[in-house]
Amino acid sequence: MSALALASCGAVESDATAQAQGPLVQVVEVGAASAAGAIRASGLVGYKREPQLSFTAPGIVGDLLVDAGDTVRRGQRLATLRRTSGGANVDEAALARVNAERDLARTQELYERGFVSEARLEDARLAVERARDSSVLVAPADGVILRRAAETSQTVNAGTPILVFGETRSGIVVRAPVASSEASRIRVGDNVSVRVNELGATRTGRVARVGAKGNDSTGAFEVEVEIADSTGLRSGMVAEVEIAANPGEAATATLMVPTLSLLDARADQGIVFVVDAQGVARRRAVTTAGVTQAGVMVISGLEPGDRVISAGAAYVRDGETVRISAGT
Repeated sequence: MSALALASCGAVESDATAQAQGPLVQVVEVGAASAAGAIRASGLVGYKREPQLSFTAPGIVGDLLVDAGDTVRRGQRLATLRRTSGGANVDEAALARVNAERDLARTQELYERGFVSEARLEDARLAVERARDSSVLVAPADGVILRRAAETSQTVNAGTPILVFGETRSGIVVRAPVASSEASRIRVGDNVSVRVNELGATRTGRVARVGAKGNDSTGAFEVEVEIADSTGLRSGMVAEVEIAANPGEAATATLMVPTLSLLDARADQGIVFVVDAQGVARRRAVTTAGVTQAGVMVISGLEPGDRVISAGAAYVRDGETVRISAGT
């Protein structure tokens, strides 16, 4: 009986001691995620020039000779169209072609003799093109077919997109929207770090263009970044960019904390617990600037070197002494 009583007392004292020491937590030391003034944004990878290819006349799509992902050469036939603008009467359409070709031959002869201008000759050539009952769509440069926007036997109007084309010689860029307050600090030529999560390694780049007008809906300005090494990049991939912009007078370094550290997150505000030298946890209000795979970006409320609770923060009270896990 006495032995059991002593054991019971020892267990109670042990629990009381553990409670007096506080909850067990893990902490991380806050470090800078980017240099002072650096601007982080997300954007889409794409070719610098991605035109939509279309026919100049209405008609019915005949053959589609390529599909999305195909690599093509300049001048290669991509699609054909049977025109419908010549009217329903086949004989009239044929007669219109003959007359246009005869007029072109006569105009060509007069041009060579110096009796008509080059503009008149171009008009005659255009009339022949319009009178033809079929058209051919060719690749304007070496590139890749990004998307097929029409199908065989589909009736299309003049200017209807048939194929979306990526011009390989134009190079690959990242287009990222940034806030107007940040766009004012960005200059053409600023160095940029680019990371695509699917490919891993960080690549270098430079700012090639800063939009002159903000988006009507969001007010953001588009920044175009040229990438030095485009190996493995494909149009439509999501990239994280960090622009080494002019810091400005009030710029501060962005700090990174684990996602689980942030409590009571609302919009760009939240709470973290900072552990001081005596092991006491203190609530700290912070301002955030977004979430990445690495954690939460904090722009105010913390200093480099602060120890923030990374696990167990939900069980801690303000001013409570905590036990720090040996692994942190």
